[in-house]
Amino acid sequence: GGLAAVIEEIRQAVHDAALGKQKIAMFHFQVLKNAVALEGVDPESFCRDIGVPTTYQTEFRKMLSLARVMRQQGVRLA
Repeated sequence: GGLAAVIEEIRQAVHDAALGKQKIAMFHFQVLKNAVALEGVDPESFCRDIGVPTTYQTEFRKMLSLARVMRQQGVRLA
């Protein structure tokens, strides 16, 4: 359970999306959706754990920043 379950769920979603050429979009969506749980997670480890190139670290950081801004602005993901 907990964070490990979240990371596994993201890994599976990104893997499935890659088959439909939606890999980066799904990665963005999943990190954004799970941003609160992912705060404090090492970006490089996260990328390794879900099986994407470590170059995705930048995208991971961007989505956590975006999630923070959205929360500050009162925007909620349904």
